[in-house]
Amino acid sequence: MFPWGMFPFNEDIKKLTEQLNPSDVHSYVNDMMKKLMKNTPMDNMVSPQMNNNNNDNDHQQTSQNEITARVFETFDDVFVRLRLPENVSLSQLRIFHTSNQAIIENLQGDGAKQVITLPSLVKKKGATAQVKNQILEIKIPKSDDLQYTEITVSEKL
Repeated sequence: MFPWGMFPFNEDIKKLTEQLNPSDVHSYVNDMMKKLMKNTPMDNMVSPQMNNNNNDNDHQQTSQNEITARVFETFDDVFVRLRLPENVSLSQLRIFHTSNQAIIENLQGDGAKQVITLPSLVKKKGATAQVKNQILEIKIPKSDDLQYTEITVSEKL
C-alpha cells in the first residue's frame, strides 16, 4: 500500500480546510467564473430570467447611433434580430456577413453601417433575411469546418 501519511503537506491541508468558509469559496468561484465566461458563446445559454445582474453580456450590440440587435444561436444556425425604424426602406437595406460578423448598411437611411459580431463561425452560403412586424431576422447557418489538422506522434528514443 502507498504511504500517503508520509507526505509533508497532509497536516497543512487539514488545517487549511478546517478554516475555510463555504460562502467565501462560493463567492470566489462565482467571481472567477464570471471573469472567465465574460463575452463567450456560453452567455447565450443563460436565459434572461436566470441572469439577474443585467450586465448586458447577452450579445446585445448597441451604441449611441446603433439599433439594438439580439444575437443568439441554435445547434445549426446563428440568428440576428433587430427592430427596424419606421422610416427604413427595405429596398435600400443591404446585409452582408463574414465568417464571424454581420454587416447591415442603410439601416437608419443615412448610409451608415452597423457591424454585429457573431458568436460562432458561419457558412458563406445559405443565409436568409426576413422582415415581419418591423423585426428583421437574419438566419445564417453555422460552419462545420473547424479547420483542424492531425498531428502525428513520434516516439523519441
